[in-house]
Amino acid sequence: MPKQRFLALVALIVLIAMSACSSNKQVEVEPEPVRNPLVLAHEAAAEGAGYYEDGMLELAIESFQKAIDLFEEAAPTATESDSVAYNVESMQLNIAKSNVDLAFENIEMGAYSVAMEYYEEALDIYQNHQPVRISEAELDEYIKGTLNNLAITSRNAGNFEATLGYYDQLLKYDPENQAELLNQKFFILKDNLNDTARAFQVLEDYAAVSNDAAAYITLAEGYAQSGDFTKAEAAYKKAEVIRPDSDMFTRINNFYRANSKWAESNLYLEKLVATNPPQDNLAIAYTQMGQNYERLGNTAKKIEFFEKSVDTKADPRLSLVLAAHFNSTQNWNKVINYSTKVLSEEPNNADARMLRGVAYYQQKNNTAAKADLERLVNDPRHGNTAQSILKAIK
Repeated sequence: MPKQRFLALVALIVLIAMSACSSNKQVEVEPEPVRNPLVLAHEAAAEGAGYYEDGMLELAIESFQKAIDLFEEAAPTATESDSVAYNVESMQLNIAKSNVDLAFENIEMGAYSVAMEYYEEALDIYQNHQPVRISEAELDEYIKGTLNNLAITSRNAGNFEATLGYYDQLLKYDPENQAELLNQKFFILKDNLNDTARAFQVLEDYAAVSNDAAAYITLAEGYAQSGDFTKAEAAYKKAEVIRPDSDMFTRINNFYRANSKWAESNLYLEKLVATNPPQDNLAIAYTQMGQNYERLGNTAKKIEFFEKSVDTKADPRLSLVLAAHFNSTQNWNKVINYSTKVLSEEPNNADARMLRGVAYYQQKNNTAAKADLERLVNDPRHGNTAQSILKAIK
């Protein structure tokens, strides 16, 4: 076909096509639906919840963040009933929770550094969040929990300076637990970082600023464990000024007894007794006072307080000590009294029965003496003595 004819044919086809187009009706194109970011936000939130339930935490975070972006996009035209601020808060808390869960997963694998990154993400959300429906108290609990987890994780990772920083933050959020937090800081500095001077300085500074009895107690206990009696005593005295109660008197008494300061211990036991403690505690206080006087060489005071203890609460062991003492001083009525106290609790106590039998014999109460001594004739320790006295009675 000649070139000119081919070109003419092409032109004809084009004209026919154009003619056909011009003869057709115009096709109407449906407009695209208006984009609704609020609807899309709820869809993204539901998608995130699904991923979370399936344990796909990274995808859940992406969907929750997408939902936040869409809620914020919808905010300018949203109504109060759309609760955009509440929904944004929910998504932010969901992201924080997902990060916490990811941290747990990495801890189980021993990936402490990665876990800390996830905890930090969660902490950043909590600390920068302005509560909508969640209370400040609830938010503080989230912050404290995350800081505590960071402290534990960083310590496990061997990052002790970071651990101290997390405990410092916790002290601001959790002042009621400051004694335990200070204790943790103290031992990290002392044992993990081998920085004893800094360890005690941390406690000194905080105690001075807070003027809190618990801080001084922790400081005193730390000095006591390190063997610095003078500084420990000074810290206990400062704690006592702030909180002069039975617990404080007990702590200081125990400190003095542990350091063989018997007279000083008795001063605080007297303070403790003056608080009218429960019966069990009162009996213990009297016993300790008696033991202190024994170490001070004051037998009369020792016996006085042992008697007070037994009169407050039955104690067979202590009653036997008293019975033996009064046997040595030939106070037969008291031997009988305290031996009987022992036997009322321990009927087979051969020592108490022997003491009482002898006391009855000395009082010429032969019937009572025989009743006790006849039960001891076969005793490996007291049998011979019992038989001798029985022969004398006959």
